[in-house]
Amino acid sequence: MAEENTTPEIVETTIRDLDPRFIRQLENAEKSIDKNPAYVIDICCTILSKYPSCVEVRKILRQAQFKKYGKGNPIAKFTASIQGMIFSMQAGSKIAKGLALEVMADAEKMLSVCPENEGALKTLASAAEALKYWGTVAEAYQAIAKFKPNDEKTLLALADALVKSKQPDAAMQVCEKILRKNPSNGDAQALARSASVIKTMDKGDWEDTNKSATEKQKDAEEALKRAKETSSVNDEETLARMVERLSAQIQTDPENINLYREICGHLRTLKRFEEALDFVRKARQQPLGKGDTTFEKMEQGFLVAAMDQRIAGLKKKLEENPDDEAVKAELAEVQKQEHDIKLENAKQMVERYPNDFNYRYELGMLLFDDGNLDEAIMQFQISQRSPKVRLQSLLGLGRAFTQGRKYDLAVDQLETAKKESKIMNESKKEIIYELGTAYELMGKAEQAFNEYKEIYSADISYRDVAKKINDYYNNK
Repeated sequence: MAEENTTPEIVETTIRDLDPRFIRQLENAEKSIDKNPAYVIDICCTILSKYPSCVEVRKILRQAQFKKYGKGNPIAKFTASIQGMIFSMQAGSKIAKGLALEVMADAEKMLSVCPENEGALKTLASAAEALKYWGTVAEAYQAIAKFKPNDEKTLLALADALVKSKQPDAAMQVCEKILRKNPSNGDAQALARSASVIKTMDKGDWEDTNKSATEKQKDAEEALKRAKETSSVNDEETLARMVERLSAQIQTDPENINLYREICGHLRTLKRFEEALDFVRKARQQPLGKGDTTFEKMEQGFLVAAMDQRIAGLKKKLEENPDDEAVKAELAEVQKQEHDIKLENAKQMVERYPNDFNYRYELGMLLFDDGNLDEAIMQFQISQRSPKVRLQSLLGLGRAFTQGRKYDLAVDQLETAKKESKIMNESKKEIIYELGTAYELMGKAEQAFNEYKEIYSADISYRDVAKKINDYYNNK
């Protein structure tokens, strides 16, 4: 008869599970975290040597480490990163030999010197993962995200650990952050679905005292597996069911902001923008949603997305029947409405966030489209201060000056933009083309030809540069 597997389930401890003497020490230590973080580090490390799975203590330790580290020293950080890489390479074999706890302790020693040691934090996460300390894994990736907030791989690892440590709300927030920047990230979508399954799973089953923790965990894993299988067969159907469940939950718990975030994420994926817009507006009426700028931006995003969807539908109708005057009129009206909404929103955003140069650039483009050249120029002049939109802003300035027949000013801006563009990509081609146009309108055919020739040498098919080059030689 095969021997039954009696390996105990690993459960991370909480502060209330500690020896009362340790709890008192921790309480006293926390009071001095600002004045004496080194003392807090010593206390936390002592407790973790006895209770290595207590993630709450590890969070206090991390807070003390960052407090002690302060702004940090670039040389110390560089040294720590090298040590972290070496430590990471050596730790793999130790973890494989069952020495994960020793690796975790060594990692914390390194982090007490420099908490921004990515190698040490990732190794801590690997050791904790071997022990199924998923809360500790999540805490390690949260620490990395503190100094690498936009690193997609870190955020995905964090979301995965949060799902496995049964923190679905936190996991969904991380997934939402990823999907805001990269809506097509399949891993983030899958993790968001997993978090949603955990959150919406039948509570009765988890509260069933007749089932062991292992049985409950097994049931949860099977449910997640079924959800993933279903989503791979019919993702739309799975998300639609989730939307229905979340909509019902919102009815019973209307002030739960996280429910609105989750349902809007699913509706975005399903491209049901009108419905998403309704839920965002309801969220903004709730106590916690009124001052949330995320929902404010989401509302504008869904409003524009809904109109884009409508415009795409009208264009398709027009392709099928090009002579339909009613559709033409409706399309023109909707496009005007969309432009007006974007313009009003851009003005509001610039008023509320005057130092956000992206909004300045967006407003400049909309004003330029309306022919308000002086106002557009003012916005572009401000937005060019941002490295993110500097080249686009210089291009916008060049176009605005060209349209206002101030060709010499246009050339100045476009020459600067060209000089700062290092690679011959679509953006640089556009800048050079506009520069050539400005020279051409000034009557400087030779200079215009030299600009067009640069594009022609790299991409003969770009716009009408081939015709311009041929015309120049023929006229010559």
